[in-house]
Amino acid sequence: MNQKEIISNLQSGNIDLILQTLDTVHQEGNSEILKHILVLFNRTTEELIRNEIIKILDNLKNQDCAPVLMESIINKSSKKDLFNLVSACWKNGLNYMDYLEIFVNIFIESEFNLAFEAFTVIDNMDEVNEIIAQKCLNILQKELSNLQKDKQALGKELIQIINNLPRI
Repeated sequence: MNQKEIISNLQSGNIDLILQTLDTVHQEGNSEILKHILVLFNRTTEELIRNEIIKILDNLKNQDCAPVLMESIINKSSKKDLFNLVSACWKNGLNYMDYLEIFVNIFIESEFNLAFEAFTVIDNMDEVNEIIAQKCLNILQKELSNLQKDKQALGKELIQIINNLPRI
């Protein structure tokens, strides 16, 4: 199945064809196809399709997919969808160090469950940019006392994690 066929199938509205195509994409997807998968994820309410897309996101292996996924996170309005997208970031193991500030902001602004997912993404980073890390530490230290009580201890731990990450 070529890329044009995959995109056409994803847009077909035929649940069986979409599911079959998602199975193919799971094996041989790329960042261009991921854009269309994320559009489908935003559009569909069909749980079978949404669950298959979440499996794909959780198992991304191509680093080129990280910016595509992050664009979707940045533009996401639904909290349930945002939870699934952020969760996929730590599950798929791609490098998200360039997005540290976005995850820190999600941590600060979100309820505990989503904040914990963002925390986990940061905890799984191997290194961070020195300038971005310092900016994030300043933001966290400034916001720490404003965090919900259930997130304050986690916020302190997040500061420790960022402080201990190797710098580039």
